[in-house]
Amino acid sequence: MNAQAPNGPGSKALLAAVIGMGVLLAVGSLVLVGVLVHRISHPHSVSSVRVVSPPDGAYGPLVLDEPAGTHITAMARQDDAMLAVSLSGGGPDRIVLWDLAHARVAGRLTLAR
Repeated sequence: MNAQAPNGPGSKALLAAVIGMGVLLAVGSLVLVGVLVHRISHPHSVSSVRVVSPPDGAYGPLVLDEPAGTHITAMARQDDAMLAVSLSGGGPDRIVLWDLAHARVAGRLTLAR
């Protein structure tokens, strides 16, 4: 009994595919090692965090004139200019846009149900 596979076009194509995949695997491994060596030998500095000073002026207490039972559910700040405050309770849910530079309400959005 012959244990070797017959030599045909299918077996030659399979052998070529296996050799091609082996070459791709070796090249990929070398590229990965090269990238790791480059990143280790050339580290880039971490950017520093920008410290923001509060705006000048004595504004006193900041008051949102909202109905009783209102509570803050979320806040989102955009740079130093705007603060979006999500409010619920005391009426329909709403979003208040607070102008930080001028300490005033810039707009209100009421979410009706």
